[in-house]
Amino acid sequence: MNKQTLSRAAIIAGLAIAPALLTSSAEALSFVKTQAIGEQSTSSLIGLRVENAAGDKLGDINYLVLDNAGKVSTAVIGVGGFLGVGEKNVGVPFNEIKFSEKNGNTVAVLDASKDNLSSAPNYVWTEGSATKKSELDSAKQASETPAPNSTPSQPQ
Repeated sequence: MNKQTLSRAAIIAGLAIAPALLTSSAEALSFVKTQAIGEQSTSSLIGLRVENAAGDKLGDINYLVLDNAGKVSTAVIGVGGFLGVGEKNVGVPFNEIKFSEKNGNTVAVLDASKDNLSSAPNYVWTEGSATKKSELDSAKQASETPAPNSTPSQPQ
């Protein structure tokens, strides 16, 4: 057989298995039809009233911050000001917030006082990720570099 015939045979074989490859990757993908019990959309939390246990209004949730695993890590609460003017953003760990019902509405409850939040540092968002890609690449490279005096593993 010549090279041209072998090339054609390889192309035909590749085309024959291509649909099978597409099918197996599509079958591996799973879909979610609805939320699980207790899950909420993040959009339903934005603007949500935040109170303390005494029912005093502390502020509203302005936005949520996701960690590298995609879980909500921080709730940024707008405190003080009037209609958003003079308001400052305060970041609190999301797991510190509890949710309850009040007069048929969901409210966020935080164990804090107005003074706690007023004296808290202003939360500052930096554009993009706080961890630069170069830092992530360096950390990955360091984790993949064998320790000194170690024997590299041999492929089996």
